[in-house]
Amino acid sequence: MATSAVTPITSVEEASRELSADTPPPMPSRAALEHTSSLGNSNDTKLINRSKCVVYLVLFLSAAIVSVSVFLLAEEEDKRWYTDEFEERADEVVKGVESSLLHSVEASGNMGGSWTLQTTQDPSANGANGTYANFAVLGEALSSNGLTQVMTVAPVVTAATRTQWEAYAVENQRWIVLDLLLLSNAFGYNVGSLNPGEIPERIYGYDNEDTAAEHLPIWQMFPPPQNASQSPIMFDLLSIDWFADLWNRSLYTSWPAVSAIQDLDFLVDYAGYEREEEVSSPKFVMVQPIFGGYEVTDGITAAATSVISWADYFAVVLGDQPSGIIVDIHHNCPQSNGLTYSFKKTQDSIVYLGENVDIASLDVALTKDYNLFGEGAPGPRAFLGGDSCGYILTVHATTEFIELWQRDDSFLASATVLAIFGFTALVFFTYDFYVQRRNRRVTNTAARSTAIVSSLFPKNVAAQMMEEIEEATTTRTGKRSTKMSDAVQQLVGSSNLSQGNASALAVSKKAAPIADLFEHTTIMFADIAGFTKWSSTHEPSDVFTLLETIFNAFDNIADKRHVFKVETVGDCYVAVCGLPDPCRDHAIVMARFAWECMRAMRKIRNKLEKKLGADTRELDMRFGLHSGPVTAGVIRGQRPRFQLFGDSMNKTSRIESSGQKGKVHISDEMANILKDSGKEHWLSKREDVVNLKGLGEVPTYWLGLQNERHSATGSVTSISSTDPSEPSSNDELALIKNQINDWKNLPELTSWHSKFLAKFLVRVVHARQASGRQIEVDEEGLQAAEKTALFGHADPSDCIQFESTTSRDLDSQTASKLDKAAMDQLKDFVQQISDAYNPHPFHNVQHASHVVTSLKKLLESSQENPLDPLTEFALVLSAFVHDVDHPGVSNEQLVAENEALAKIYESSPAERNSLDVFWNIFCQESFRELRRTVYQTTEELEHFRQVMVQSILSTDIIDKSMQQDRIKRWEGCLKAGGNATLGQRKTCIVEQLIQVSDIAHTMQHWGLYQKWNGKLYDEISAAFHNGRGGKNPKEFWYKGEQAFYNDIVIPVATLLSEEVAFRTSGRAMLQNAKDNLREWRGSGKEVLASL
Repeated sequence: MATSAVTPITSVEEASRELSADTPPPMPSRAALEHTSSLGNSNDTKLINRSKCVVYLVLFLSAAIVSVSVFLLAEEEDKRWYTDEFEERADEVVKGVESSLLHSVEASGNMGGSWTLQTTQDPSANGANGTYANFAVLGEALSSNGLTQVMTVAPVVTAATRTQWEAYAVENQRWIVLDLLLLSNAFGYNVGSLNPGEIPERIYGYDNEDTAAEHLPIWQMFPPPQNASQSPIMFDLLSIDWFADLWNRSLYTSWPAVSAIQDLDFLVDYAGYEREEEVSSPKFVMVQPIFGGYEVTDGITAAATSVISWADYFAVVLGDQPSGIIVDIHHNCPQSNGLTYSFKKTQDSIVYLGENVDIASLDVALTKDYNLFGEGAPGPRAFLGGDSCGYILTVHATTEFIELWQRDDSFLASATVLAIFGFTALVFFTYDFYVQRRNRRVTNTAARSTAIVSSLFPKNVAAQMMEEIEEATTTRTGKRSTKMSDAVQQLVGSSNLSQGNASALAVSKKAAPIADLFEHTTIMFADIAGFTKWSSTHEPSDVFTLLETIFNAFDNIADKRHVFKVETVGDCYVAVCGLPDPCRDHAIVMARFAWECMRAMRKIRNKLEKKLGADTRELDMRFGLHSGPVTAGVIRGQRPRFQLFGDSMNKTSRIESSGQKGKVHISDEMANILKDSGKEHWLSKREDVVNLKGLGEVPTYWLGLQNERHSATGSVTSISSTDPSEPSSNDELALIKNQINDWKNLPELTSWHSKFLAKFLVRVVHARQASGRQIEVDEEGLQAAEKTALFGHADPSDCIQFESTTSRDLDSQTASKLDKAAMDQLKDFVQQISDAYNPHPFHNVQHASHVVTSLKKLLESSQENPLDPLTEFALVLSAFVHDVDHPGVSNEQLVAENEALAKIYESSPAERNSLDVFWNIFCQESFRELRRTVYQTTEELEHFRQVMVQSILSTDIIDKSMQQDRIKRWEGCLKAGGNATLGQRKTCIVEQLIQVSDIAHTMQHWGLYQKWNGKLYDEISAAFHNGRGGKNPKEFWYKGEQAFYNDIVIPVATLLSEEVAFRTSGRAMLQNAKDNLREWRGSGKEVLASL
């Protein structure tokens, strides 16, 4: 095998495409990783996974069964606990009621005994005629426990003694006054007036009949009435049917008798006393017979009655009970009204709930019934008589009471069981997790290692190198390595190799070289034309977005076409067909691959234009293809690479570099192969002869496949017309030129400007919202201010009025969108401004786009930009409209011609005209929502106006006196310890940014400067030939550009580089300006000659 003709690939270095030694290896594809990792799946793995599932299932079921069982048992125990507590509390309530009743019986008995004693000792007393002296003292003592509301004594008056007793009562009614006086002096009662009036002269009752054989008229009572005439004194209790029955039962048994719950307000509410209760609570009467003496033969002479409120009973009984207890009381006597009365214990008091309350609505959980002093009652039945019917008392426990005594042990016990099982499962899961992670690491390491090596080397080369390293490791250690990553580290040249791995690598270097000669291959070099100057005006993130998108698309096409990608060097893509696996149709495959890559490039370029800027459309690929033998192999060492060597590589590189933008340039050798394969119609011989370095003049061809479609398998089908997405290579340059010049018909340009302006306008809206101010739009005031606002005729200011507002820390919020109406109006506004631009070579909308792009880069690169969102928006808008309706000649020429604009405006007529054109369009009624989004107050309108005027007038840099004043102010703002205010500094920044962006082409890459300089020359030259210029630009252009750099560009760039917020960008632009000036001095005359 002859190798003497092989030349190392220093030819790539000649083409400025040398691969950096520090370039990291490409990441393996997802498909490669998934394919390799699938090797770890086996029947054993499936069996282990199923066993683990069974274990987890058993643990889960056991935990569920045991925890549910424990929960139910604990719930039952908890229920027994609070049920026992409730029954104990209910028993205490009943015992308290019975105890209170005994107290009432004792009090009634004491009152009767006291009356008997008093009347027996009073010689004036005769049967029913008797008055207890100081009855108020007796009543106060007997009712002090708070269980009795009213106490009365009613003598037994027969028909025969009625007249006598009525006379006695009228004569002895003074006891009322004496008792009132006693209560007031001795007990502090507020009894009001001591003139209670006269009692009725006769006994009265409900039936108003005087035929009754016996009467029980109320005589003495406690508390004594304050108005005797309206009191129940002299009222016959026996005129009440239920009381007559009660009295008869008491007479029959000679024991106290208790009534059912009755309406006793007529006894309680006698005039002069206010009840504390808001609602009349249920009450009953206890009647006690009073005997005339202590002998058995002594008869009954009077009745002692006590009016008792159940509310008073329960206030005593439930006072010490917990909240959440409800007590129902109802009488079981035949004369009962059938109503049930309910009381509830709360945290602070006893609440009377009312009659027949729906207990079910009160969250009742437990209930217990009791009989009180009736049949079957265990209480004081002996004191009440054998035939006394009683009450039924029901005690309820609500959920509030249950919650006080519920221990909730069920949840704790169940949770404890679950925690035990959960901990067991966690231990098992943790152990399994670490085992699985270790296995995955081993599997993934093998997968990644294989994928990485496969992405760097052809399969056979990778296998050979891996085998060599494994053998070297085995020779050194006596055992095979289980770590695939060690071998990969040696292949990719990691700098962190252990001593053992380094030794293995050294051993592998002694193996035979990995190299081979491939006779039949086709090589492709593809370079992005215009990339260098494009990248100089874009952020690094934009550059890598472009490269990754394009080259990833090329990689996909290469996989489909079975083309081997060798490397990428900067913006150059290198690929080969015919190795490592031979391919008989390598030239055809590579031709189709190159053509498909060119189509993909154009689609990607058009798609990315909106994101990366309008100048992205000008990019295209330049392809160079050549068929011939090539040596392929690996040079071992740190970071080894699979590389191609030989004259074919050199020639392919030179074929590509001598090609043209948007065309596929192929060598004569490849063309001959295509001709032999019947593809001569693909070829178009290049008319001019190409002189390749080291090879002399050689014939070359252009490749054209625009009339063919390709399937994934490589079949070719002829079609009748060209696909519009595949422009012909022969008119590509004309297409690009038409795209540049026919800018009014580019909706992409309008869309890009609209979205970019919207981004800054959203920040204005968010800053306004973040300030927290409630702004009420004064529409009339704003319209009046808009009518009087001066733009074109306004004078610039040394200091714009700035307000403290939210600054640029709103980028995270700019993902929001504008209101649809405002966004639609913004698009229409941008379109009208674009239409208002004149089609001059330089001062056109394309130039405005370049100024906006340059300003965007400056704003995004700053770290401490002090400008607020409204100022930023006005600044970007100024960049877009600053040359609208530009006349195509300088201000100096307008003045010299005495042109209309020069008559209207005293200075800067072109710029002031642009201001007025902008404002006339912006103030249209159809843009009202857009204007109200930009500013909502007259203060915001004034600030917006000042920034627009200051920015656009600052683009007049030819007026030397004005420019010198600006430079002087800028220097003063930058001077350490100067007197410039914050507003003056911000004003200087606004002027600097717009001016630097306007002439940014002079401070960018040389090629970009040449492009825009040529456009400006064409514009001035056209004006001169149309009679609008004093001198031919060819006479002064060379020296004029040098003066422009020295007087304008470099001073402005120097000041920007000294501004802290824009120091990095300013220094780069200053260096580019100096480089361009040096280049212009050396080659400017030749460039001028070509214009």
